[in-house]
Amino acid sequence: MKKAILILAALGFIAAGCSHAVKQSPEQAAQAAAPQKAVQKAPAEKKLNPASTENVTGKTNEAKQQAAVVAAEKKIGDIHFAFDKYSLNADAKDKLHKLSDLLLKNSNAKVMIEGRCDERGTEEYNLALGDKRANAAKNYLMALGVPASQLSTVSYGKDKPLCTEHSEKCWSMNRSDHFSY
Repeated sequence: MKKAILILAALGFIAAGCSHAVKQSPEQAAQAAAPQKAVQKAPAEKKLNPASTENVTGKTNEAKQQAAVVAAEKKIGDIHFAFDKYSLNADAKDKLHKLSDLLLKNSNAKVMIEGRCDERGTEEYNLALGDKRANAAKNYLMALGVPASQLSTVSYGKDKPLCTEHSEKCWSMNRSDHFSY
């Protein structure tokens, strides 16, 4: 409201300063002032230097790359381990090859490898085993050329089970590495 009053006052001063001012009706004055108001309300276009444009583009590309990895990972899924083991089987290696291809194509994408265990064993033992499982996957990905900066690990041991039933089928689901993006 204050801007509108200031604009109208400025227009009044301009009109008074002209040697041959044309008298207008209030409606005509409002119509003449309307485009001026629109110009005043429109935000100034920001001029970005090339470096800042690259940063904005880089963030957009980073988000697109991360989304591509997340979508593709759903097809890859978790990797699983045998009871009391952290060695990678053929299926796990195949999935890690697919994941490494995605990460190498999407250099800004980052992955958290979550080592998990079943409910059997002590908390300390399962945390250590979960850590070994997560690091086994991380080391394999790094051997395939994925930079360490794209990978991080965490061990949940038996604290965050994917399945809570007390059965071998459920326990085998929990003996896994899960990938978060």
